Amino acid sequence: MSLPSVTGLDHYIIRVNDLESATKQYQKLGFSLAPQGRHHTGTRNQTLVLDSNYLELLYFPAELRATSRFKHYPEQYEGPVAVALQTTDSAAVQRELASVGIKTEALVSGGRPVHLAHGAEDAAWLNLNFPQGVFGVPDYFTCGHQTRHLVFRPEWQEHQNTARRIKTLVAVHPDPRSLREKYQQAFGAISIGAANEQGWLLRRDSLRVQFLTPAAFAARYPGIRIPAGLDDAWFAGSVIEVRDLATARQVLEANAVPFREGPDNEIVVDPAHTAGALQVFIQEDQS
Repeated sequence: MSLPSVTGLDHYIIRVNDLESATKQYQKLGFSLAPQGRHHTGTRNQTLVLDSNYLELLYFPAELRATSRFKHYPEQYEGPVAVALQTTDSAAVQRELASVGIKTEALVSGGRPVHLAHGAEDAAWLNLNFPQGVFGVPDYFTCGHQTRHLVFRPEWQEHQNTARRIKTLVAVHPDPRSLREKYQQAFGAISIGAANEQGWLLRRDSLRVQFLTPAAFAARYPGIRIPAGLDDAWFAGSVIEVRDLATARQVLEANAVPFREGPDNEIVVDPAHTAGALQVFIQEDQS
């Protein structure tokens, strides 16, 4: 198996231009909040922590945008920008990428205070950024938590909408089949689903990325358009499993969040109400 040190999905990043406004949107969706964080580098974030993975709303102050890894996005863009892969050893992933011909830059250490009832403790991590665009879409990095217990805490994992986990990420590409060889090289053939005219599915443990053509995406999620300033390759958002879909629906109705019923008994919330990220809620798979 290629990249054996990648063990699933840790989280994904949604870049926002107004952290407080984006946070309120996700509260209306029925998510509980961990305490807002401020990284040692100056960025600020809000995490929505689920059972085994999470969503991160990330804000860059104006003075940091020019040096941000995401500076190639349009200034006004809000929405998904990168996927954090789960690992216990970012250095091992770096070696594994090198073995398949993918060179990376130095590992990146980081941290931020986490405010708990008894006081603040410092969360720390050692990450590895994959080369931008190496897999077409999305962009990836590893998140090597060194203090995982400060992130995945029970008091932040119970949500009014009964969210359990991010089941699938959704990516749009004009020719998804053209990405398969590079993904297969890195993740192994067993992780790469069969392709058809609509797209294909990457699956590695808890990491699932559904690649769709623009036409297939438009058919599946009508009315949702690629954000202004982006080309036709787009990391759109996520499908989230909930324990009780009826409860999630009631929360959205009570908070006046517009949504529509999608195929296969799912609830689709437009990116206009979710800081630019498509959010789809589905019933937890009990199998």
